Amino acid sequence: MEGTRAPSSIRRSVMVALPCLEIGACAMLAALLLWKGVLPGWRVLNTDFPNYYLVARLLREGYSLDRIYDWIWLQRIKDHWGLDQTLVGFAGLSPFSALPVVPLSIFPAIVAKRLWIFANLLFLGASIELLGRVTSLGRRRIWLLALLAVFPLRTSFLYGQMHLLVLLLVVAAYYFHRQGKQIACCVCIALAGALKIYPLLLGFYFLWKKQWRPAFALLCATLVLVGAGYVWFGADVMHIYAAQVLPRSLQGEVLDPYSVHAASGAALFHRLFIAEPALNPAPWLNAPWLYALFYPLFQLAILVPLLAICDLEWAAFVLALLILSPVPSSYHFVVLIFSIVLLVDRLVLRRRYGLAALAIALYCLISTVEFFPFARLWIALLLWAVFLVCLWPDRKPLKAVSLCTIVLVIWSAGALGYLGHFAHLQQEMTRRIPGSGQPYFGGGLHPTSSGYMFTAMLPQGYRVLDQAGRQVWKRDSRADQLSVAAPLLELADATGSRLVVIPSGKGLIRDAESPVISPDGQSIAFIRETKGRGALWIASPKSSVRMTAGAYDVRSVTFAPSGWLMFAARLNGRISLFRMIPEGQPILFSSADEDVDSPAISPDGRLIAFTKLQHNRWQLGYVGLLSGEETMLTGADCNAYSPAWLSPTTIGYATDCGRGLGLTALASITIGPD
Repeated sequence: MEGTRAPSSIRRSVMVALPCLEIGACAMLAALLLWKGVLPGWRVLNTDFPNYYLVARLLREGYSLDRIYDWIWLQRIKDHWGLDQTLVGFAGLSPFSALPVVPLSIFPAIVAKRLWIFANLLFLGASIELLGRVTSLGRRRIWLLALLAVFPLRTSFLYGQMHLLVLLLVVAAYYFHRQGKQIACCVCIALAGALKIYPLLLGFYFLWKKQWRPAFALLCATLVLVGAGYVWFGADVMHIYAAQVLPRSLQGEVLDPYSVHAASGAALFHRLFIAEPALNPAPWLNAPWLYALFYPLFQLAILVPLLAICDLEWAAFVLALLILSPVPSSYHFVVLIFSIVLLVDRLVLRRRYGLAALAIALYCLISTVEFFPFARLWIALLLWAVFLVCLWPDRKPLKAVSLCTIVLVIWSAGALGYLGHFAHLQQEMTRRIPGSGQPYFGGGLHPTSSGYMFTAMLPQGYRVLDQAGRQVWKRDSRADQLSVAAPLLELADATGSRLVVIPSGKGLIRDAESPVISPDGQSIAFIRETKGRGALWIASPKSSVRMTAGAYDVRSVTFAPSGWLMFAARLNGRISLFRMIPEGQPILFSSADEDVDSPAISPDGRLIAFTKLQHNRWQLGYVGLLSGEETMLTGADCNAYSPAWLSPTTIGYATDCGRGLGLTALASITIGPD
């Protein structure tokens, strides 16, 4: 009897002490979050929130949004508005991502971020409250599991990310689903999918479970949101996102496709099989065709076991979506709070405490470990195996025909798609210009008598470098150097953009950007923006004159050797090339039915290089001025930008092939003498 009473006494003592231990752990984790995430995020803007804030303010103030994915244009806006942030960019983000910040954009950026941090605390609390209503764990233990997401929560508050709102919407969708309120459920999923695309894939959950009503409701809610997006943001930016940005995002090519810190299969396979001179010079094997074959198999290895278990769970499906996401960062994993709470609740109810402890341990590792390449990916795959073990005992007979069909369709479509995507990659890599350093971004080539200059994105901001990678002007380190036409340099800061002379630093023209100098050196053409719309101006020793009417949104300009001008401008929904003499009117040069940008006239004045939008990618080409004969030089599933003639037969340009969208490297191509 004494032997049985002792264990019972110990058990009772543990049960009495356990709540105190849980409360103490919650308090310590909350203090850690406050110390490392909330307070630092409260004091500084950091990396991500300014991106949302900028686009939200552009939307509120009535700017055209079709250039929000242009790195230099958005940086220029940031500089003019005086945001205390070194680099900004809206790469890969949906325009809807800015909507939650629009009401906050009436405040200064740091105040808006503080309000957003407070809102995120509310989102986290509301998520835990809803999870408490659909599980039996209790709020205290749910708080403990949530706060164990140390790095994801810290970076979400530090950077001002959107993922806590996505977490709340996913949890709310599950809550409404459990309540049988399918329309409310699908509205929440559609809203979450508008912010971050992957929640929309829950539609496949409904289809696989043959839940036709919520599947149809989700489709309708998504279509309504897309239609609203065309009204709120404009058709141009919505089309750019859907046709140009989203496909590259799904391919994992948004920022650094080779990052070893990304919990991404796409990054892993890029690292293994794709060579890129600056970002990944020594892959395991430079064979893009192996990427095309194996990456879809990796995706199927995650998806098929889940579909084979007919008792499909939301928690497992959300984890699968996170693993399959091509560009997950640490803060994406705050949504894993939803999955781990549901999994642990299920395991505790089944008294499978060992498996629950293993799941929590892996979850903690995902939330803290960054010590080896692709650490989060490998640990997430182990956690995925725990989910499968948990679900597998309840499986029903496999839907063999359906699964085989899915495997064949997904693998074939994926392999063929990636083979097409990489078809011209090796050719593009051979055109890279060596020896210009390794900036995040290189573009805006400007030939000089001794080589060339270009605009580079560096950790400290944008700087103009020469062909050896040296800064050409080191004064005023707080201002970005966004364009160059030697000896003129565009500086951008809170006072606006201005043109200065290299090397003296003498100020020449205020409120001016993207300069070009006439062949006789007597005139300077430049762009002056109003509400994000560019106008062409020409400055001479006597005066400055505006050359274009308000209907022209001028993007770039160049002089011909004989003195006439050519510029690119958006007019009637298209970007077109226009030719004019300084005293005349613009004459349409390119087709009004195509988007053509960035003209560059050859030194002899016979040829005009340009970029043209073909199949939703910007491609490089040239046209004879007199003959009108057009020749396209690139055709890869990536973009070419800002051509410049480095010699009478060599065109330099910027390319994002094998890199993040718009984060270009320098390349050149030589054309025949004829």
